[in-house]
Amino acid sequence: MFDSHSPAFAPRLIDSTLRDGEQAPGVAFSRAEKLKVARLLDAVGVDEIEAGTPAMGEEEVDTIRAIVRTKPKCRISVWSRALRQDIEMAARTGAEGIHMAFPLSDIQLKVIGKDWVWICDALPALVEHAHRYFPYVSVGAQDASRTDRTRLFSYFELIQNAGVGRVRIADTVGLFTPLSLYSLVRDIKTAFPLLEVDFHGHNDLGMAAANAITAWQAGAEHLSVTVNGLGERAGNSPLEEVMTSLATVFGQTKFHPEKLSDLCRFVAECSGRPIPAGKAITGSMVFAHESGIHAQGTLHDVRAFQPFDGKLVGRESAHNVFGKHSGKTAVLHFFSQRNLSLDNADLDCVVRKIHQLSIHLKRNLSVNEILSVYHQIRCK
Repeated sequence: MFDSHSPAFAPRLIDSTLRDGEQAPGVAFSRAEKLKVARLLDAVGVDEIEAGTPAMGEEEVDTIRAIVRTKPKCRISVWSRALRQDIEMAARTGAEGIHMAFPLSDIQLKVIGKDWVWICDALPALVEHAHRYFPYVSVGAQDASRTDRTRLFSYFELIQNAGVGRVRIADTVGLFTPLSLYSLVRDIKTAFPLLEVDFHGHNDLGMAAANAITAWQAGAEHLSVTVNGLGERAGNSPLEEVMTSLATVFGQTKFHPEKLSDLCRFVAECSGRPIPAGKAITGSMVFAHESGIHAQGTLHDVRAFQPFDGKLVGRESAHNVFGKHSGKTAVLHFFSQRNLSLDNADLDCVVRKIHQLSIHLKRNLSVNEILSVYHQIRCK
């Protein structure tokens, strides 16, 4: 049964792994890696790839141009500061879209020596300049979660009057909660029904994925994400969590989550950021079951104690592992699959020995270790 708060439209996913993701400390993709990431992103069905920041230099421009030449199905866009020279550098990439970020909070404006008056003066001219080169222009409300509502709505009016079709609500330091964000997006859509909203979440307080889904439920048409949540500090809204939630909770079918696993593994490898074992969707243990009741349930239906079959995201359906909490049913099933029999007394001994050995080793047991336990018991 799908969530009743599902909007009538599917969100457009904007992946920023090659831009915001690469801004994570210590991460640097090669051109070949960026081309492969872009290809895999296109395959999973994202609507837009934010392919980089051209102002970083000629190598970045050339790499983005190479991505554009692959002619993906999705839109290729680039990120720019609110500077004329950045726009002109970006124009050399051949990208279809550009996103310009304007800091709005007092703290971020002060850092760059600017103020609200500068935004009002600079934005219309910069937007006009961007439209000379790009069919699609998006503008960002950077640090929106620390910006006064009055200033935010004045900003939305300013960009709408400048002919911008999409505003990015950037939770730059991850302070939005689902309820506060829901209220803001609903108010934006009420006041500016023709202005499309993009939500760009950071995960500093662990709410980026929930905030992304909530923004869509409130009316945001676009959601910015990164593979594995890669990004500065605690990262961004994870593509795999957002896409899989859209598929499982809301029944959205436009994406290809079965291709997520290969994408996430590759980004983990080339970013040097291993996926934690318990990471939602992609962690090595998220479809593993040890405790007796859970393992037994999985033998009857893989969905008994997990929200979806792992095959949905290109993983195994489910698998049982053996340790301190293993029960008799799962252990008996393990041996019966290998044509090994146990009477009740031996089964009790094997289960007890599995528990003891797992406690001693402080981990799950391998197949060979379980078989060794079996032969020890049987040979007595």
